[in-house]
Amino acid sequence: MNKVIQITGLSLIFLLLMACEQPLPESDTVVDIKQLTESNSNQQASIDAEGNIAPFGFASKQPVALGELVIAEPVTEATATLALYNVNCAGCHGGDAAGVQGLGLNLLDSELIAGSSQTDLVAFLKVGRLPDSPDSVTGVPMPSFAWMSDADIAEISAYLKGLQN
Repeated sequence: MNKVIQITGLSLIFLLLMACEQPLPESDTVVDIKQLTESNSNQQASIDAEGNIAPFGFASKQPVALGELVIAEPVTEATATLALYNVNCAGCHGGDAAGVQGLGLNLLDSELIAGSSQTDLVAFLKVGRLPDSPDSVTGVPMPSFAWMSDADIAEISAYLKGLQN
């Protein structure tokens, strides 16, 4: 049984080497880099200054100089709120809050947002709305965001109220 496994393993290694078109390792094999690059111009290979070959398009061992590092601006509260909106609301209401046809209404001129206090809006976001609700104007469900923290829901509701101004 062990011989069968060894033969199978050696066969797989041989097939893998053949599929990769790599020469079988021999102790006295010498590779002429210039000839290799000319004869295999259609293959991806990276050769460094020392003649090391990195096949399949992998980068060579040459160091790469990095440009000047740019320090990112700190995250502001407005940026964090916009990120919350984009992750949780923009899929249906659009990144610009103008709505997505067939999914979510325009929030910029929403009567629900304009006529609700922030507390009422938080309560609405926690329960959502079923498509067959008498208050639904689209027949599309509004998911509940009860799984979100109270602080995140309050932040999104304040953002939505701010869109009305």
